[in-house]
Amino acid sequence: MKIDSSIPSSTSLPKTQPKKAASSPASVPAQAANVGDASSVRSAEPTPAPFDSKRVAEIRQAVADGRLQIDADKIAGRLLDGVQELLAKNRPAA
Repeated sequence: MKIDSSIPSSTSLPKTQPKKAASSPASVPAQAANVGDASSVRSAEPTPAPFDSKRVAEIRQAVADGRLQIDADKIAGRLLDGVQELLAKNRPAA
């Protein structure tokens, strides 16, 4: 099948422009100025999980060999457990 580039696509994606770095606090929008200092934002960020390059290599090899078995029920169960835990943490005390 040949792709004809003369016909416009039915879906067009917006082109992104690189954002310019703020050079001074005066260039910060008024909404962002009310957020507070950046240290409070940094402290709220989760710490990254440890990266086990050996385990990643083992998984890559298992995928390449066709030995990797995915248990969708187990994944779905753990995902639901995590969501329920998050909901329980965020639920206001009655």
